[in-house]
Amino acid sequence: MYILGIETSCDDTCAAVLYDDKILSNVISSQINLHQEWGGVVPDIAKRAHQERIDPVVNTALKNAKKTIDDIDLIAVTRGPGLGIALAVGFNYAKTLAKKHNIKLVAVNHVEGHLLSVFLKNSKGLPKFTPIFPCLGLTVSGGHTKIVLIEDVGDYHIVGETLDDAAGEALDKSAKLLGLGYPGGPIIERVAKGGDCKFLILPNPLPEKVNFNLSFSGLKTSFYYQIKNWSVDKKLKHLSDLAASFQNAVFNHLERKFSLIIDEYKPLSILASGGVLANSLLRSRVRKLAKTKSLPLYLPYSKKLNTDNAAMIALAGFHQFKRSGPSDINNIDIAPRFEL
Repeated sequence: MYILGIETSCDDTCAAVLYDDKILSNVISSQINLHQEWGGVVPDIAKRAHQERIDPVVNTALKNAKKTIDDIDLIAVTRGPGLGIALAVGFNYAKTLAKKHNIKLVAVNHVEGHLLSVFLKNSKGLPKFTPIFPCLGLTVSGGHTKIVLIEDVGDYHIVGETLDDAAGEALDKSAKLLGLGYPGGPIIERVAKGGDCKFLILPNPLPEKVNFNLSFSGLKTSFYYQIKNWSVDKKLKHLSDLAASFQNAVFNHLERKFSLIIDEYKPLSILASGGVLANSLLRSRVRKLAKTKSLPLYLPYSKKLNTDNAAMIALAGFHQFKRSGPSDINNIDIAPRFEL
């Protein structure tokens, strides 16, 4: 089956073509340069950029895959969660395309896409592995932080999630407090190298006895109050130490909760995905945790597949179609708070 995936949940306009689970093309048009001066995603700007780019991005994905729209058997599009006016651009485009060419359509959950991104293969069908269920999936991005028990593809149970900011959002906000720009996560990673991760003492959110959920707003608030009266020169002098301290606190919280949930649910393998998992330090810490727990770890084969992309949406759509067939194209709409 040839699947066209379309993703516009935030500020990347994405399209991909898959043959079952094999990526034939994967096009991502980033809007970072449009939002940098505002220090974050501006919804109206994101919407207009998606409207301008969606058609050429889809056409490029088809061209790169050496396919035409007539070759496509299924269109998979992100329904949510995400930014409503951004989601609507890709969703309405996909519905129009499906109706015009009489192609079946499936509306996909964005978080499921991130979870399943570890199962994507290149055009040669690599890497080859057999998933071992039940899995425990950690997905960490700018908009989502969830720990999910995966009994099988399509059978998901959220066992821990952030109660406030997502981990990536917290990193972005700390970068803004330090005057480092947007997007903050990758900048924090670069600046933190060589810094003293114990320079600031930051709180340890949600003790074990509370629950398996996560919270990052307290870290951000503590960070703010500790440095709010610092001079610009003092911040610059300790920039690496500050970045390293905040990044370490976020990753400690993630690792601690993930470890507790592994012990509680005893999965046979673990998965890690989402944009923040492109961070080399977090990847190494998750690998070390997997080794400590004697569990196989699956990560997307390319860092490009950690961030928002349409290949993961196409794959989630492929599996959803196999489970339950196409969506009712005339009676379905976006769901900005779409739960997994």
